[in-house]
Amino acid sequence: MCNRLPQQMTDGFLLPTFQIEQVKEHAIAFQSGIPVPTFEPQKRQTLSLHGVWRKQRFAADHDQSLTPRSMKWISEVEADAKGRTELQYDDSEWTAIELPGPENRMSGEESSAGAERYEDGVWYRRTFHVPIHWLEMAVTLKSLGISYVCDIWINGQWAGYHEGGFTPFALDVTSMLREGTNMITIRIDNPPWGSRIDMIPARADTDFFNYTGVIQDLYLEAAPTIHIARLDVVPQNEQGRLFVKAVIENRSAVGAQATLEGKLYEATTETDKLLASPYADDIRASVVAVDDWEPRSVKLEPWQSIVVTWHLHVHEPKLWDMEHPHLYVAELSLCREQLEQRDQLATQFGIRTIRTSGTQIQLNGHAVFLRGIARHEEWPRYGRTAAWERIKTDLQQIQQLHANMVRTAHYPNHIYTYLLTDRLGLAAMSEIPLWQFETIHYEAQEQKRLADQMWREMIYSQFNRPSVLLWSTQNESKEVKLRKIYNERLVHDVRSNYADDRLITQSAAADQPGAHDESMEPLDVAAWTMYFGIFHGGTAYEGTQQFLEEAHKLWPDKPILNTEYGYWSQEDNSDAHKQVQMYHETLRALLERATVTAAGLPRPEGFVAGIDYWSIYNWYVNHSQWVQTMGLYQMDRLREKPVKQLLQQDYGRLAGR
Repeated sequence: MCNRLPQQMTDGFLLPTFQIEQVKEHAIAFQSGIPVPTFEPQKRQTLSLHGVWRKQRFAADHDQSLTPRSMKWISEVEADAKGRTELQYDDSEWTAIELPGPENRMSGEESSAGAERYEDGVWYRRTFHVPIHWLEMAVTLKSLGISYVCDIWINGQWAGYHEGGFTPFALDVTSMLREGTNMITIRIDNPPWGSRIDMIPARADTDFFNYTGVIQDLYLEAAPTIHIARLDVVPQNEQGRLFVKAVIENRSAVGAQATLEGKLYEATTETDKLLASPYADDIRASVVAVDDWEPRSVKLEPWQSIVVTWHLHVHEPKLWDMEHPHLYVAELSLCREQLEQRDQLATQFGIRTIRTSGTQIQLNGHAVFLRGIARHEEWPRYGRTAAWERIKTDLQQIQQLHANMVRTAHYPNHIYTYLLTDRLGLAAMSEIPLWQFETIHYEAQEQKRLADQMWREMIYSQFNRPSVLLWSTQNESKEVKLRKIYNERLVHDVRSNYADDRLITQSAAADQPGAHDESMEPLDVAAWTMYFGIFHGGTAYEGTQQFLEEAHKLWPDKPILNTEYGYWSQEDNSDAHKQVQMYHETLRALLERATVTAAGLPRPEGFVAGIDYWSIYNWYVNHSQWVQTMGLYQMDRLREKPVKQLLQQDYGRLAGR
């Protein structure tokens, strides 16, 4: 098994499972002993674990759950489990539950009682059937989100663990499977936010909801023992130069040779076909001629992982932008002819560049103004459990408001979200859930480095998405000096180990400490939430105006991005008029300093390169059991507020419509 553990561990924080290792001249990301795979869905042999499970809640020992793993730890937990991890255990008296889905009971109401606040432990069990030929293949368990810390057993054998509810992970379960009936057992502990300083999020008053359970998709994927783990494509320029990197894994004790061959396709432009399926294979259209993608013969030693790279050139490329989101599909095949084994991996990507030039954000060498709307990925019946059609409907509604960017809240969203922003032509800003960290939290992460792991998990899971223009390191944290060190570390990690040529920013609070925030220095874009006249001094117009002027003086060579503006309407909409007023005054100040006029025309002296309304829908808040009412719509996506129509008109003018 890949997750070999020591007999005992010393005291300390639960260790990250993600490492970057240098293999010859290339870096490979490993997690839990295997190369980090693609989480973009593939047309390989898969077994979905959606459906009915058995569950039993328990009062978890949170300190035990967040203790470093060892064989001693596993023995103690299995003893406490009293057989729950074993195939033969009788769980017939347990409650049935449909997964994926939150453990929290959901009423479907937009009210303080809409979602049960359950922050504790739960066991899940179910059987699944494995065909005999899978026993000769490499089988990977892929999870798109389990909250918060989980340990997984297959047929009574511990397979591994993961901490963090917003990012995907994978485990090698090849050696644990048997023909026919198999059992998977998951132990989940979701400690209350605020109970430990080393968790992410860490604060009790975090302004979104703490869901417990198997939140997103969970499935098994079978591939030949020598297979393509991932295929990464980085555009180099607008002329069609591409850097392509494949990670090939041999998950067996036998060495072998194989041949790699790549093909490139244009993606379809038929909207119905483009939006029907998450699979890259399903959006392929015509073959594209590409220079230098010659077949390669590779040799792998037992248990070896290698990198194969190409520098390609696509002639007369069709560039991805928000108005014309042209996409391509790269397809890599691996063939072992002597064994008649074949593996294939496909990924959608776009050819585009994103950079800054003074105070401009430039997409494909042209200045763009980001008309953003934020979105919490949450629904009143499903919690944070996402599905293709639900995500698609939300993003289309955002697009109808003439927005061209979505800030995906304070955490990485479902994999499908970014596949769809690619296809719809919505830029995205993706962030890890460091929400209002203070000194003690940064000090904990200096030791634990879970934040670094989440950063890597976010980037590796969204690597080929042209729509993701901005990575964000945190939201509204108070600590400055350690935040600067943290920002420097994350920027260096990307640029040194997995450069993807995207912009890096953060979402600082305009009053924490103010425009003179030194943690902006290592970042490409200086970005703040701006709530003048609401959470900090001045009025919405004058306060925002003065802050922007000061920020530009201090950071004259950086674009400035507003990452949040807005106001709440109250649950009875009694403050809907105030929501409109604060919107008008803040937007006026922002647009007077924007890189475009209110009619969308270039303004050379402008320095605000984008704005982001917070947010499109109301959402549940964990700390007070109430509904946050800053949305343009109620949670049902149907009932709109007066501010929605105004924003739609203003964003339409900014779009030149």
